[in-house]
Amino acid sequence: EQEEFLEQEGREIEKLETLLREMVNLSRLETHMIQLKPRAGSIKKTIAAAVSQIYMKAKDKDIRIQADIGEDQEICHDPGWTEEALVNVFDNAVKYSGEHTVVTIRVKPLITYVMIEIEDEGIGIPQEERTKIFKRFYRGRQARCLEGSGVGLYLAREIIERQNGTIFVLSRSKTQAGSVFSVQLPKV
Repeated sequence: EQEEFLEQEGREIEKLETLLREMVNLSRLETHMIQLKPRAGSIKKTIAAAVSQIYMKAKDKDIRIQADIGEDQEICHDPGWTEEALVNVFDNAVKYSGEHTVVTIRVKPLITYVMIEIEDEGIGIPQEERTKIFKRFYRGRQARCLEGSGVGLYLAREIIERQNGTIFVLSRSKTQAGSVFSVQLPKV
């Protein structure tokens, strides 16, 4: 019983630390204490750094992370803050997916942008909530039963848009559960 209590306590502390980190980052970003400094850099390195932050959480749920990145792309981004934005999206993909599923990350070069797609096999997002999920503190109906604060996607959107990028979400096909997040950032 003592071990179970300690494990539960550890999970609760981790949730509080995540919430505190998100709130501090949100506050700093909104008050312009943090200035994003986009520069030319490897998107592959930024994605790898973001994946490494959520890898253990995925492993604990036996979620396979599959990457289809292809040739590395140089994009104009702030690597640290873009990593933070991607961590928030990747973390949601893992959090809202069941055990033994797959999260797929694809990088597709476009003419002036690079598109990063994050596809999960999770609970999905109803059509009427797709624009709302990027608002501060918004939690979807299905998401309310799971951990979270409603800050992660808002923060991700703020970071991406401040770098002249976009982020949006689509559903997978009608026969498949889950979502596909698309992040587009400008090429160098």
